[in-house]
Amino acid sequence: MRAPRLMTALALISAALAVGPVGASDLVGVQPLTDAIVMLHFDDGYVIHHKRGEPRSQEQVVVNPLDVAAATKLATYAVVCADDPAYGSGRQPVRVGRKSKGTEFAWFVDTWVNNRAVNTRPDHAKEHWIYLQLPSPMKAGKTYVIRTGSLAANGREWKLTFDIAKARSEAVHVNTLGYAPTAPAKYAYVYHWMGDQGGLDVKPVVGRSFHLVDVKTGRRVLSGKVAFRMPANQQETYHLSDTPNGNFLGADVAECDFSSFTKPGRYVVAVEGVGCSWPFRIAADVYRPAYVATARALYHNRSGIALTRPYTEFERPAPHNPKLTPGFAGKLRYTRIRWTEWGSEGGDAAKLMAESPGELNDTWGWYQDAGDWDSYETHMRIPQELLLVYSMAPGYFRDGELNIPESGNGVPDILDEAAWLPRFCHRLRHELLAKGWGTGGVGLRVAGDAFGTDEGTTTDGRKVGRGSWEDTDRIYMVSGEDPWSTFRYAGTAANLARFIKRDPEGVDWAREARESYAWAQTHTRPGDEEKDEGRLRYARAYAAASLFALTGEAAYEEQLRQDTAWIEPTTFLWGEQHCYAPAVYVLHGKGDQALQARLRASLLRTADETLITTPSKRALRWGGNFSMPMLIGQQTTPLIFDGVIGYAIARKHDPERAKKYLAALYTTCDYFLGTNALNQTWITGVGPRYPSEVFHMDAWYNGKGRYHPGLIPYGPWRKVRDEGQGPWDLDWANPTAYPHIDRWPGNERWFSNRCCPMTSEFTVHQNISPAAAIYGFLCADASPTSRAATPPKR
Repeated sequence: MRAPRLMTALALISAALAVGPVGASDLVGVQPLTDAIVMLHFDDGYVIHHKRGEPRSQEQVVVNPLDVAAATKLATYAVVCADDPAYGSGRQPVRVGRKSKGTEFAWFVDTWVNNRAVNTRPDHAKEHWIYLQLPSPMKAGKTYVIRTGSLAANGREWKLTFDIAKARSEAVHVNTLGYAPTAPAKYAYVYHWMGDQGGLDVKPVVGRSFHLVDVKTGRRVLSGKVAFRMPANQQETYHLSDTPNGNFLGADVAECDFSSFTKPGRYVVAVEGVGCSWPFRIAADVYRPAYVATARALYHNRSGIALTRPYTEFERPAPHNPKLTPGFAGKLRYTRIRWTEWGSEGGDAAKLMAESPGELNDTWGWYQDAGDWDSYETHMRIPQELLLVYSMAPGYFRDGELNIPESGNGVPDILDEAAWLPRFCHRLRHELLAKGWGTGGVGLRVAGDAFGTDEGTTTDGRKVGRGSWEDTDRIYMVSGEDPWSTFRYAGTAANLARFIKRDPEGVDWAREARESYAWAQTHTRPGDEEKDEGRLRYARAYAAASLFALTGEAAYEEQLRQDTAWIEPTTFLWGEQHCYAPAVYVLHGKGDQALQARLRASLLRTADETLITTPSKRALRWGGNFSMPMLIGQQTTPLIFDGVIGYAIARKHDPERAKKYLAALYTTCDYFLGTNALNQTWITGVGPRYPSEVFHMDAWYNGKGRYHPGLIPYGPWRKVRDEGQGPWDLDWANPTAYPHIDRWPGNERWFSNRCCPMTSEFTVHQNISPAAAIYGFLCADASPTSRAATPPKR
């Protein structure tokens, strides 16, 4: 975790002029926050994590803690500059501020005291950010020496040249990937939360000049004035207790507007008296890396196949395939008990086995999540959204761009990935029919929880970490046929039939759609309609809308009408499945005009809220559901799919509204790709800074020592209690924070605690696929005549 960041930080500053004392923290960054504040970044150490075949608790923390008492004393520091008379003889700062937090955590608990986990040895490593308020501003072009005495182990003196076009400031925030030339809104922001010193005062910056600087030539290609955007107490969520004042940044925000600039190139935003941003591109296809990484993350989380070269360097044997996984033959079984009657996520082993007619041999190929390797009906969100985004922008996607096993089959790779889970359903449905165990439906819950755990057991009885391909000592049970799974399968099959005219594997998707829909209609049991707040109607409506788009048959449209009767023109369609059926029907554009108008109005009403109202209340202009709490990816994942649908509808009939939508689609993605408080993307392996530790067991044990690109963790999570109950608890990291966790703005509450599923885990359907859909929609036209060279025609 530490080495890449250390090298990056040290590239920005000179080498230490002398070696500091052994046993102190390392200074890994010296940067201007502004011309009047120098920021020092200290790193206490790292964790040696357990490896495959070792107990999870076999971890060691290597730390040399910062002397925080000395770090906050004025006398510890001196700033010298031979070319600046104000610092000729050296001066101390006038104020010192600090924020600190744990950023690596070990998976062990030494003892329990009063039902609380207590460790008697170091269990985490911290990072610290020290803010030196200078007695007078640094001057442009001058080089300053910051003396830190014995504070750092790796040096005593550090050079910093204040050049706003070259010295990066953490106060300048941009989309670190870049901006599309056609984006209606392009902004950089100036803000920073300084821990016990509160938010950076941006009033002195407002009215100053900012410059867009060409990285290659150093030429200023555009200049403008910094403007005030929003105050630190601006309410950005209805959940005021999630973050102080309901504000995710904890600082006043100023903005640099360069929306009018469209020339492709590589640039930084340089702000007078502050510093510059990360370098970024302006390019038509600037979103392609984010799309490819997240879409390929779905491939990397496929079950049932081996991950091999030339498709990936992160190779892995096939997990949970009865024919390919050594030791798993006979371990995949079917139970007639529907998932809704399991009683728990894992179910009761005895009851599941009592209703199991036998083993499955030809069924494999679901998706895995980060911390478990089982399947859920909710994973159908993946093909539903990928198919919808393809329907809205078919020219943006091509065969071969994802380098997956299906590449080169004549079908755009996004459709191949969309077909992955439906192909599992197809195999399952036909094996059940062939064996006489099923009557034409599918069930999408596959789990081994009732029969064992994810950990392996050695011959001496120790529990050890293992990869998914080694999980062969327990039964995995496939749930009984149910209408929820089957309706969703029918809808995705119908859309595959619409978009793939000749399936490479010979599947008749139209027949699958019709037969599965008919089965679900006739096998809906009494009480199913009312279960789980009546969500069966959403799945059925999606299937009906999709089959109507495929066939034009009135019976499907009538079912859609019945299942969407609850939707008024002013209804918000924010639920995970609420918008799919209306979107398929409205985007198809045919059918009853009154029904079209009602559903269109509701979709646009939702998009208005997601992409106009919500961004107007947030300093960094990111959209979404203002009512969503800070959890499950609210701070890491662009959950604005309903807004994409609204834009796709509005661009045909209401160009001014569509332009507002498009601007917010871009500014929302800006937030998740770099304008956030951490100046990072939330996608592993993408951009100059990204999450360094996440909860993903197969990645822990892949032998590479790093995560494959494209993973998006849940991220910052609302506090439940002051202290957690072990490193797996979402509140375990809270006591490592200074100042107290309650003062930390929500967007900064990321601790890189890979042990904690609630913050560091992801799911393929809640984080990875929604991001792939959004970033894919913002890619450039990929047709042969335009490719990435031509801006998308929106």
